[in-house]
Amino acid sequence: MTEQKRYVMRKQLASFREGRVQGSILILTLWTLLMLSTFAIITSVTVRQKLTLATRINERGKLRSIAEAGVKKAITMIIPGEDEFIEYTSLGEYWFDTEAVFKKMPIGDGFCEISYVDRDIVSNELITRFGFVDEERKININIEDDIILRQLLRDGLGFDKIEAQEIAAAIVDWRDEDSQLSIPLGSAEDREYRSGAFAYEAKDAPFQVFDELYLVKGVNKDVVDIIKNYVTIYGNGKINANTASREVFYGLGLDKSIIDKIMTFRFGEDGVPGTADDGIFTNPSSIVPQLSQRTHLSPSELAKISIVADQKLKTHSQIFKIQCRAFLANQKIKMDVTCVADRKGKILFWREN
Repeated sequence: MTEQKRYVMRKQLASFREGRVQGSILILTLWTLLMLSTFAIITSVTVRQKLTLATRINERGKLRSIAEAGVKKAITMIIPGEDEFIEYTSLGEYWFDTEAVFKKMPIGDGFCEISYVDRDIVSNELITRFGFVDEERKININIEDDIILRQLLRDGLGFDKIEAQEIAAAIVDWRDEDSQLSIPLGSAEDREYRSGAFAYEAKDAPFQVFDELYLVKGVNKDVVDIIKNYVTIYGNGKINANTASREVFYGLGLDKSIIDKIMTFRFGEDGVPGTADDGIFTNPSSIVPQLSQRTHLSPSELAKISIVADQKLKTHSQIFKIQCRAFLANQKIKMDVTCVADRKGKILFWREN
C-alpha cells in the first residue's frame, strides 16, 4: 500500500471518528434538550396547578366572606331594637319576600342573594322568594306525637295511609327514650336498625340536625323532599298561625272548612299573601275572636279551632332559616350557606356548600 493510500485511509478514519463524536454530541444534546423540555413542562404544569389551587383557595375565602357578611346582615334585620316589642309575625313583613332587599346584595368583590323555594298559594307552583323561611311555621318532629305527624303526612301531604302511619311512628321511635315500638309493624327500634345493611341503633334522643331524618326507617330523599318545608327541629312546638301553611294546619287536625276560613282571613280579598289587605292574628288569645268576627264558625268548628289555638298556635316567630348564595363578580363561582338563627342573633345551625 502506497503512502498516499495510507494517508487517505487515515483521513477517512479520522473523519469517521469525528463524525461519530459529533453524532454522539448531537444525540447527547438532543437528549439534554428533551430532558430539559420535559422538566420544564412538568414544572410548568406543577406551577400552574399550584397557582390554580391558590386561586381557588383565594376565591373560596372571598366567597365565604361574602356569604358570612350577607347572612350577618340578614340576621341584623330580624333583631328587634332595644325599645321595640314585636307582638306578631306575619307574611306581610319584609323578611317573607322582598326582592329589592335580598336580591343581588353587593358585598366586597361580589354579591349575594337571600332566597328560598316556596309553593305559591294561588298557583300551587314552586317559586323563588327573596327572604327568609319562618321555622316556626312548621311542625316540630322533636315534640309532636305520631298522631300529628301522621295527619301531616296523610291529610296534608297526600301520603298513603299505611306509609304515613309507619313513617310517623318511626320518627317518634327514633327519638323516644324507650325501645318499644309505637305500632306493631312498620316502625323501627334498635333491633330493626341493627339488622339492616349498616348496623346502628335508634338515637333515643331529639334530632340535632335535620339530616338525621335520613337515618330513620322509611325516610329517603324522596320523602325528605316532600316534607322538608313542613317540619322542623327548632322552636317550642307551637306554630305561628299567621305563617303556617295549609298542609301544617291539616297536620294539626283541622279540616278543610276551617283551614279555608283561616286562609281567607289571612290573605284578604285579593287572596295573595304578603299584601296590604292581609288579616293578621295579633296574639294567641285573639285567634278565635278575630276569626269569628270575620266569618261564621259552626259550633263544632268553634270547638275545634279553640282547642288547637289554645294548645298549638301562637302569633310570633323567633327562629328563621336563611339560605344565602354568594357570587364573585364574574358570577361563574358560587357558594351556598344555610343558616338557622333566632331574633337574638344566635346561630343555631350553619352549613356551607
